[in-house]
Formats: sequence, C-alpha cells, structure tokens
Amino acid sequence: MSSALSSTRANVYIIDDEQQICQIVDEFVGLWGMNSESYTNPVEALERIRDVGCDVVLLDVFMPEANGLEVLPRILKVCPDAKVIIMTGYADKETAINALKLGAFDFLEKPLQSEILSHAIRRAIDAQKKERNLKKVVEDLKTSQAELLTHRKRLEALNIQLMETNKALSIFAQNIEREKDETEKRIATKLRSIMVPTIDRLRRDKRLAGYGVELDMLVTQIEDITSGFSADAKVASILSNSELRIASLIKNGLTTEEVAEQLNISINTVRTHRKNIRKKLKINNVQYSLRNFLRTTRASSGHE
Repeated sequence: MSSALSSTRANVYIIDDEQQICQIVDEFVGLWGMNSESYTNPVEALERIRDVGCDVVLLDVFMPEANGLEVLPRILKVCPDAKVIIMTGYADKETAINALKLGAFDFLEKPLQSEILSHAIRRAIDAQKKERNLKKVVEDLKTSQAELLTHRKRLEALNIQLMETNKALSIFAQNIEREKDETEKRIATKLRSIMVPTIDRLRRDKRLAGYGVELDMLVTQIEDITSGFSADAKVASILSNSELRIASLIKNGLTTEEVAEQLNISINTVRTHRKNIRKKLKINNVQYSLRNFLRTTRASSGHE
C-alpha cells in the first residue's frame, strides 16, 4: 500500500486504548504540521492502514483488544515502510528488546514528553525519507541496469549481423573478382583466336606488304594482352608511337641495324630513340640490355 508521505505533510496514526492520550497526542501532531488520525481500537486502525497506508504509527503496548507487540508485525506486513514507535506506561527491558526485534523504530515511556515525542516522530520521518530515497535510487539503478543489458544484447545482435554481412560482402567481392578474371580470360582468348588468324591473312596479302612492321607490332600487342602482360599499357603511355614501334622490334630480337632497315630510317635515328626509350623507362645501368629489360618485364608481368 502506498504511503501518505507522498504529500508534503506526514501522516501519523495514534493507536492507544486511552482516549485522552489519543486526543493530547493528536493535538501535538497537528501543531507540528503533520496529519494525524487516532484509534482506540487497533483492529480498526489496522484496516485503515491497510487501505491508505501511513508514515508513522504511535502504538501502545497494553490494550484490551490486542497486545501492541502482536499488532506491530501486522502493521509492517500491510505497510512495510511505516515507522512504528512503541508507547507504554509499563516499560521494561524485555518489552523494549522484543519490540525492536519485531521491527519497532523507537520505544517511548509514558507519560510522554512533547519534546521527546516530537524528536522521535521527526527522526522517524527523516529515516523513512532516506530509506524511500535509497529505495528509489536502487530501483532506478535496477531499471538502468536492465536497460543497459537490453542495449548490450541489441548491440551484440547488431555486431553479429554486421559480422555476417561483412562475411557475405567479402565472399561476394571474391566471387566478383573471380568472375572478372574469368571474363577477362575468356575475352583475351576470344580476341586472340579471332585477331591472330586475321592478321596472318593480312600479312599474306601482297597489297599490305609495306605494313609488315605494323602487323608484327599488332600481333605482339595481342600476345602481350592475352598472356597477361599488363606492363605494355604503361609502356605505351610513356613512349611515343615511333619509340613504341622500335621497342617492339627490339623486344622481338632485331638489332639496331635491322630496325633501321625495317623502318627505313638511319642507324643514328634508331640509336637516338633507344637512348630516349632507356631514359623514359629509367634503365640507368648501361650494361643492362634494353631487349632483356623488355622481355623480362613481359615475363614477370605474365606471372603476376
């Protein structure tokens, strides 16, 4: 049952079989700014507490209808956070100890002194507020913990989904790359099977006898492409058309003199082109053959 302390004024119940004591204490409690209700019958008081709750109970021990020590646990059962202050005119150590064991907050002797009673009630209210605040903090912490646990599970689930998605994307990318390689191979094979026989027929055509070098270069380029030689694209972007023609003939084993004769240019022109080719391809070692460089580049590219 929720307590009346949710309002700004504490709710104090007085349970004593003496009507005069109920009236006196009731007046004091009102003067101290608290709500109060008094009962000479503990059964009626207990029913009221069960229905609306309470903050502080001033409970007499010896009453005709019931003993206060028997009523005390029943009050705490229906209103667990109530603070019960035991009152008795026949105080003894054993009664006080039993009352505290049963859950009483304090133990006062009659006749009651207003200052002591006021201090006991206010101390009970302060203790109750602290306990309720602590209880609220604990409940908030439990709620926060539950929320964090929910978020954690959600994040773990998302992490699993991300890992599965990443794995799927990785497999998808591998499949795409594999399919790309296979497609390139099929295209290269098709290109070679179509172009090389066509060029051979053109080479046998007497009317195209003057284009033998160009046809040889074209065959070389096709062979390089279909064999996986990707460096030719880089070489082609660096060298001029004349240098590319000369580099192709050198790679095919022609000497400087043979290149000059093939292209109908002077030997000095070929040598000049060779120097320029070596410079552009950054072949700084003069002992290193340009022909070997071109062939080695092709071979290494073909095995990438």
